[in-house]
Amino acid sequence: MRFVSSLTVGLAICSFLCSSCVGHKPAPVESLSEFIYNEPDGILSLDPAQASYRSALWTSSHLFNGLVELDSALRIAPCIASSWSVDKSGMEWTFRLRTDVMFHPDACFGSVRTRRVVARDVKYSLERILDARTKSTGLWAFRTTIAGADEFHRETRAGRSGSVEGITVVNDSVITIRLTKPFAPFLAVLTMPYGSIIPREAIEAYGAEYGRHPVGTGPFMFGLWNQDRELLLSRNPQYFKVDSTGRRLPYLERVRITFVRDPKSEFLEFTKGAFDVISSVDESFSPSVFDAKGGLREPYDRFRVLRTAANTIEYYGILLDTTLPAGRTSPLARSKALRQALNYAIDRHRIVTYLLSGRGIPAYHGALPPTMPGFNDSVQGYRYDPDRARRLLAQAGYPNGKGLPKLLLQLGNSQRTASIAEAVQAQWKDVGIDVELRQVDFPQHLSMVRAGELALWRTSWIGDYPDPENFLALFISSTIAPKGPNTTRINRSDLDSLYEAALSPRLDDASRNALYTRMERIVVDEAPWVFLYYHVVLRVFQPHVKGLTLDGSDRLILERVSKVPYHEDFSP
Repeated sequence: MRFVSSLTVGLAICSFLCSSCVGHKPAPVESLSEFIYNEPDGILSLDPAQASYRSALWTSSHLFNGLVELDSALRIAPCIASSWSVDKSGMEWTFRLRTDVMFHPDACFGSVRTRRVVARDVKYSLERILDARTKSTGLWAFRTTIAGADEFHRETRAGRSGSVEGITVVNDSVITIRLTKPFAPFLAVLTMPYGSIIPREAIEAYGAEYGRHPVGTGPFMFGLWNQDRELLLSRNPQYFKVDSTGRRLPYLERVRITFVRDPKSEFLEFTKGAFDVISSVDESFSPSVFDAKGGLREPYDRFRVLRTAANTIEYYGILLDTTLPAGRTSPLARSKALRQALNYAIDRHRIVTYLLSGRGIPAYHGALPPTMPGFNDSVQGYRYDPDRARRLLAQAGYPNGKGLPKLLLQLGNSQRTASIAEAVQAQWKDVGIDVELRQVDFPQHLSMVRAGELALWRTSWIGDYPDPENFLALFISSTIAPKGPNTTRINRSDLDSLYEAALSPRLDDASRNALYTRMERIVVDEAPWVFLYYHVVLRVFQPHVKGLTLDGSDRLILERVSKVPYHEDFSP
């Protein structure tokens, strides 16, 4: 009934929108050199040291580069570093830098206006993230990983200066970074904005205002920022990358970012051609815009859409620690069969189709989303099988749910998660599992989850970087909350051993992924989660946009994007 009502409202909205859409015209030729998109959540700072949210991540990709980057398949690729190697211990990494990377022209360099990036810039940039005075949201990325980083942070917090012991400048083109222990995902961590290379001169010139006057090496340069109205970026004429024909990137002359906060207004403006792309459609419009499979309905099918699984999984966590009060009184903590019954009783396909309009992928496998490197579809998770759920329920000692106390599932205050939980609640009820739903403010909810006060709760995990380690770390004993993200408090020596073995950078990808696959199979069998679905990210864009890509990390990479008149071939 809930779905039918939403669709009725959506169709009414569709009638209203059509009058706004029929007058849409092709982009004029003079606007084809400028790419325009909207950031409804705004941007607080352009400093990559503070890039902890999506809109800041996107602007960082326009303005900055790191030693390494991700290609379109989320594989590690050279960037400012032309090559790298790791020693036999797996702890000392050596990076060799390109010699043609220039910083953006800026007054901070004096009359020369710019200079070449050298190894001391890499050392300075990483140490700035670790400096307590920077207050970077990326401190966690390097503090326990690079040798001497934690000591350096403590020294700067006390007001003393120094340097990080594990970072050594060999010469202008070579730098070594020594780790505290072997850590194969180190390269993946360096692809985050916190690995961006910036010049000391800009920080000395602009200080706390650097976030409003950034200087980097990226495909676009800072132009003008009118707070809460628009941000203008211009093409970097000295950008070091070229395409396969030798043409210097980027193709676009300008990027314009606006800050329309109302998502309904954003979508209406997009249909009129004001924006080249949008990354979400307001919930009230979705039923009229997307069909059950996630395709575009008429008249919106004149636009184009890219969609893929995000590096995110939605799940219900289950506390396994019986030493905590919530675990001692929970039948879920003591019975694997009961946890498996919860998983088999859910019709994920129905939820994704009718509640999410295709904007999710059923979690039929393990913890790794389908676009994550290392994903293996041979890891078989839970399909909808209510008969098997009933058999497992009886095996757990609760035939048809008899004798099973009512379970409590806690959620944050979100209508979407509440709607999904109501559907799951009904499906569990069908096999004899009675569940009460409770919603609280998300900060309170998260605090209770981390403190181990809940037996069953809703949450999701968003990958910080595209490496399986970032997901499998949720199931090892060294990260048990509150020290880390293992909130189910699963504690198995076999998982710990496999995880440690996979950290060696001496292993090739196939060998590492085989270890992670073994971990996933153990996790699926143990069922510390009720696996729900993998999120889907999308881009709806104008037909004159060419070269736009989308991957599970939800990046907006514009260095190879161009715009063409309607009469040209505009295949993406």
